[in-house]
Amino acid sequence: MSGTEYPTSAEMLPALLAARATATPDDICVVEAETGLRVTNRELHEQSVALAAGLRGLGVGAGDTVATMLPHSADTYRLWFGLSRLGALEVPVSTRFRGRMLAHLLEDSRATVVVVDAPLVGLVADVLARGELSEVKTVVVRGRAVDQGLGGVSVVPLDDLRSGADPSALVEPRPRDLSMVLYTSGTTGPSKGVLVPWGQVHATVTGVFPEGTCTPGKVLYGPFPPNHIGGRLFVGMGIQYGLPAVVRDTFSASAYWTDVATYGCTTTALVSAMVTILASAPPRDDDADTTLQDVLMNPLTADHRDFEERFGVRVCTDFNMTETSIPLHSGWAVDDWRSCGRVRPGPPGYELRLVDPEDHPVAPGEVGELVCRTSVPWTMNAGYLGRPEATALAWRNGWFHTGDAFRADAEGRYYFVDRMKDSIRRRGENVSSFEVEREVLDHPDVVECAAIGVPAELGEEDIKLFVVRRPGSALTEDEVIAHVRERAAGFMVPRYVEFLDELPRTEATRKVRKGELRDRGASRDEQEEGR
Repeated sequence: MSGTEYPTSAEMLPALLAARATATPDDICVVEAETGLRVTNRELHEQSVALAAGLRGLGVGAGDTVATMLPHSADTYRLWFGLSRLGALEVPVSTRFRGRMLAHLLEDSRATVVVVDAPLVGLVADVLARGELSEVKTVVVRGRAVDQGLGGVSVVPLDDLRSGADPSALVEPRPRDLSMVLYTSGTTGPSKGVLVPWGQVHATVTGVFPEGTCTPGKVLYGPFPPNHIGGRLFVGMGIQYGLPAVVRDTFSASAYWTDVATYGCTTTALVSAMVTILASAPPRDDDADTTLQDVLMNPLTADHRDFEERFGVRVCTDFNMTETSIPLHSGWAVDDWRSCGRVRPGPPGYELRLVDPEDHPVAPGEVGELVCRTSVPWTMNAGYLGRPEATALAWRNGWFHTGDAFRADAEGRYYFVDRMKDSIRRRGENVSSFEVEREVLDHPDVVECAAIGVPAELGEEDIKLFVVRRPGSALTEDEVIAHVRERAAGFMVPRYVEFLDELPRTEATRKVRKGELRDRGASRDEQEEGR
């Protein structure tokens, strides 16, 4: 950060990349684990500028939204920084989305251009064929394009845009300018697009690890998809600190240690399911004989000290969400594995409260909703795209409401208690129970249903459905699961299905009593696992 409290345009990632392209042009910036491709600072900067010029030739300009549906690769950053030079917003879309969820993100984001990997063109074609997208005018295809019957929509190869001839009049993003639109899991309704300023990106990449972690010689490793902020943090940190970042589209247990050894990775993050998978492998005498040193573990496990000793690493944890920029962090001195840490020190100046439903602070030790704000402008979300009411509700009374229940102790440690929203954490994804239920309700034999999370064997949660069948229906559990699998991303497919005559509801509002279902779900699943 500059000498003042407030970061400048020169400290935003696109400008930092341009500066590194001049100062250290041949240093490696991005490495694709799957292909081995290495891209230097100069190459990434120049290629992103060329793409900006090419995209401008398609009519993309300031304020436009461009959806990208690509695996995690160097093109993720060529496009992100290229769009930033036009003042346009990227809308990253999961490569696992299809059908209704894909249509919702593309329509809700008002994207006029969609950049899609060639093997996924059919998914976009299916949505277009149903006439669900009114704004999309151009589909840009990465790789060899095959005619998928895109009708009147213009199809352009991405390679045709890589040599844009007029890089003039490109902008340098300011902290207040929007970097992208990241869609939430839609826990209380359809997924919402979070407006992420470049200042928030800066505040996030500078807070992932404790100060002094990202020193010369470190190599960052991010095996996460690019449609989450967590997927982009490692290349962002690499540009911030002048370090190479290795990316892989998704976590692979079989490739994990090979990647670490091949590229000399030192610094990474792991979600609980990944920790369980790595720890469950048979011990080896050389488990600690790797280059890996620093692990952000989220959340911490009770046996994290065993993980540290076995693999020769140090571990920290934090709390973050799409709308924030890491308000809580443990540092390397973890003193209670159950805690998410303390208020992040230094910029961007986080202030936290735990409040009751009336936004009054709760008494020390009591559970309340975590709300937060910062002293540095543009370091948290700028609201939800096209949803002024949702924005006002989330930011009411001058605080951002996380929707998560916490408690704090006398030493300033914060403890996550439960999700106040109906979100299910599965395979590193926040799954919307609303989205799962909507897919199930499309089945003609389903009258009503409710989805909850139940403890999973590998950490996090599995999805359990409670379903009320149409009278006389012989619908089976396997048929319900198959129905969802055909229509939704893999991480949304339930593991358990239980049929009920009716769902428990409140008397006044007729809302489903999901707390009662969670109690029932946990006990029933324990019985099933014991059989």
